[in-house]
Amino acid sequence: MRSLSLVIALVLVSGACRKRSETTVTETRPTTMRDDNLKLDATSNERFGSAGAMPSMPKPPGDAPKSPVAAGHLPDGWAAQPGNAFRLLNYSFGKEGEVSVSLSRGGVIDNVNRWVGQFGGTALDAAGMDALEKAQIAGFEGVLLKADGDYAPGMGRPSQTSYGLLGVVAEKGGEILTVKMIGPADEVTAEEAGFRSFLEGLKLVE
Repeated sequence: MRSLSLVIALVLVSGACRKRSETTVTETRPTTMRDDNLKLDATSNERFGSAGAMPSMPKPPGDAPKSPVAAGHLPDGWAAQPGNAFRLLNYSFGKEGEVSVSLSRGGVIDNVNRWVGQFGGTALDAAGMDALEKAQIAGFEGVLLKADGDYAPGMGRPSQTSYGLLGVVAEKGGEILTVKMIGPADEVTAEEAGFRSFLEGLKLVE
């Protein structure tokens, strides 16, 4: 038993004294664009990003789309406001009044009836459209709509009472060009002359 124990001990000592084998990698490859700004001591977070992190998205452009029309002289009391993706030209007047020039989709009758619906009216048919006053926007003939009453703008915005609308819808090269005045009914009525003057001053951008 003593001899057997000595043999086992020698085997264990011999195994412990063996050197671990080493592997040397000699393979190479050309660098690529992915190798730019390599960081050899990068952490896993730096290599792969934080868990659950979403890639950054490009910021949308802050400027409004270029307007195909330009305004002439503004009526007294109107103030230019920043445009946005929906309003190519944007103005305010009075306490709550707004005037906007926009490009829209659909047809002339579709856009007119969208405004009619915002005031709870019955959609116009072809005969009703023919009865509307004709108006010009930058040389394009459209129709002028007047409405008043309770106004429901939609898109989560609160409804308004005793509101008025003056709006023109015209087709321009397959697109729908609109000019919309909206606000308290008394303010809209007081600004009708200014609205018509504004329409006359609109022109195409050269």
